[in-house]
Amino acid sequence: MNLTWKEAIANKKYRQAALAWLIGLTFFVVPLPYYFNYIIQPKQGIQLNDYLHDVLPVTDWSLEIFILIFAAPALFFANNMRSPLTILFSLQCYVTVNLMRMASVYVFTLEAPAGMIPLVDPFLAKVVYGNTLFVKDLFFSGHTCTLFMLFLIERKLWVKSLLGLATGAVAIFLIWQRVHYTIDIIGAVLACLLVYRVFSRKITKNDWLNN
Repeated sequence: MNLTWKEAIANKKYRQAALAWLIGLTFFVVPLPYYFNYIIQPKQGIQLNDYLHDVLPVTDWSLEIFILIFAAPALFFANNMRSPLTILFSLQCYVTVNLMRMASVYVFTLEAPAGMIPLVDPFLAKVVYGNTLFVKDLFFSGHTCTLFMLFLIERKLWVKSLLGLATGAVAIFLIWQRVHYTIDIIGAVLACLLVYRVFSRKITKNDWLNN
């Protein structure tokens, strides 16, 4: 069943689900500056040796990364704004995987890779890190996770192909610039696959709208 926005807004189950996940998004975003700066920052982490860091000469790919991490989601939402179920599905996956990431950053706290060229994201700097340079937001990679999740959700082939290319490029650039370890990228992929599998089973059936 493909809902229009008019049908979705008229559906009580959809409204309740959308409101619940928007509240979840708020409770996830609001405490992030405190969490990263006062809990993760002083926590001792470990520094890993990474084979790809040894073979790739450190290079600043910040501009390319920024273009891809803003252009890819813009393309996805431009293509899917007429699908309320896809937007809700994306919200569910995004909130869940980021809650998992908050936990993993605490449990598997890592120190910044040697030779890192910090990626100063203007949005994250203001909203998440409180205008401080934070470099311990490592395992697992949030940028990779966001793009890969959109890739998994997307159904239109040419858009999906572009999202896949963007995800791969950003993942490589993040390692190349020493912003992340390779394990951070692998962790992001595995977390996304798990979350996508859990939520896709229910959202694609649409039975919950009528229960």
